[in-house]
Amino acid sequence: MFDRYDRGLIQSAVDSLIAKVRDVGCSVEIEPDFNKLKSFMTERNTFVNPTYDPNFSNLTDRDFWVHVRDPQGRSIAASAERVLETDDFMDLLATGQLFYRGGYADVCDQDSIDVIRPMTRLSGTVSHSGSTWVDRDWRGQGWALIMPYLSRALSFRNFDCSANTGFVRRNLYQSPVPIEVYGYAHVSQCLNGFFPPQNGHEELFLCWVSAQDFITKLEALPNHPRYPVEIPALQQRDGELAVAAE
Repeated sequence: MFDRYDRGLIQSAVDSLIAKVRDVGCSVEIEPDFNKLKSFMTERNTFVNPTYDPNFSNLTDRDFWVHVRDPQGRSIAASAERVLETDDFMDLLATGQLFYRGGYADVCDQDSIDVIRPMTRLSGTVSHSGSTWVDRDWRGQGWALIMPYLSRALSFRNFDCSANTGFVRRNLYQSPVPIEVYGYAHVSQCLNGFFPPQNGHEELFLCWVSAQDFITKLEALPNHPRYPVEIPALQQRDGELAVAAE
């Protein structure tokens, strides 16, 4: 799926994003223990997504979360990633298998819900991002870009994903955040109805970026209007050295 140039670009982006974290005195760990993520989110009185909760989901050794600590060693930021094999990602939302071992039947009296499918079918190895959080004192410094880009880059690099996905609610859908900050290429409504994890009505929008869309996004990062990330010179396809964004 990725050629030599693509892989070099992804690795360079990973290195640059980690360097951004270290430049402000913080450290980053790639965590396999989702009980730690659950504790992190619970301590902040925020929703614990069952997708990343080992009490509800069958997490595997391909799943991970990015854990950032401040210079004093305190946890300040997180972003989680699932890596899934699927014939159609939207089936995982429709049946609840994205959230629960046994699907929605684990938590309510129905086996599936109505979903709105995008024109593009997302299949194969698909990563899913969520539970992104930054403590209030550290917000406004580009973490909303750094965390999703880093976790996504790791999933593409390590598992050759065909696409990466995420969900947002209407307030973010109506803003430039999903595409300009989180780095997705597409956003479309995927749910407008009963949603078992919330035990009520919910309106969700599916965000996704294909593998090649992601390469384009990385090439543009040095010129990002709000949070530019410099990426070192890379070997281009024709063998000449150049900055990836040029």
